[in-house]
Amino acid sequence: MSLHRLCAAALLSLPLLAMAPAAQASDDDPVVFSMGHEQWTASQFKRVVADTPPQVKEAALADPAAFARRYADMHLLAQLAESRQLEQDADVRQQLAWVREGVLANAAKDDLYKHAQVSDEEARRYYDAHQGDFVDYTLQHVVLRYHGSEIAPRAGQKDMSESEAMAEAGKLRAQVLHGKDFAELVQRYSDDDESKADGGVLPETASRNLLPEIAQGIAGLKENEISQPIKTRYGVHLVRVLKRTDNNFEDAHPHVVILLKSQLVDRQIEAMKQATPVKLDDGFFQSNSAP
Repeated sequence: MSLHRLCAAALLSLPLLAMAPAAQASDDDPVVFSMGHEQWTASQFKRVVADTPPQVKEAALADPAAFARRYADMHLLAQLAESRQLEQDADVRQQLAWVREGVLANAAKDDLYKHAQVSDEEARRYYDAHQGDFVDYTLQHVVLRYHGSEIAPRAGQKDMSESEAMAEAGKLRAQVLHGKDFAELVQRYSDDDESKADGGVLPETASRNLLPEIAQGIAGLKENEISQPIKTRYGVHLVRVLKRTDNNFEDAHPHVVILLKSQLVDRQIEAMKQATPVKLDDGFFQSNSAP
């Protein structure tokens, strides 16, 4: 999504108090943004950015000046809409109501998460049962696509079957075990163009965030060991473990708490849904579905 559209979405979700602040500038908090007679100090502008949705905030932090200009454009038009009382228009009211529902729904979910409680004992039990989920890896891989995998074939490329791709990956593994440079095989054979640019090296990733097949296939490997061929929906992978960090409970604890609190919130929401079942008229929705 472009910054312009992201900022448009942000405008709908920002409180109007951010639109016409009374700037109380000081040496420690100077005016950094003004439009006509209105001014925003550094702290007020940071508050505007902080109140935006995550994807907007990321763009705003990456280029604050561009965000400020877009924000000024929208602020100007919002003032025009208010002067013309366009919020009384039925379509505008409906759009504002829809945005309000979304903001409140997100606020409710955030509040559930804020009040969710996870004891150290619960965290310890989960960690002990899922230690393999709290391993950090830096991996290097070769990916060979097969017929039907999610990586599109290159022009003129042989469309290998799954069994052919598995056999080919096995041959590449044998070459590595006999001293062939892994990065050289990446450049010559890998169909993952994104990682190929980095020699097949992937950013450090927690095991719980890997594809399940990959996580299972490398679970017993030490650093610099090579996996057997691993089939995923993207292709057949040959994975080398460059770095492995097995996190102890203290290091993993914050991640365990986040995970357990999120699961608790999901269960609470599911309980609410079960207590308030949704009923749909199948005939109506089937007749009005998109072609």
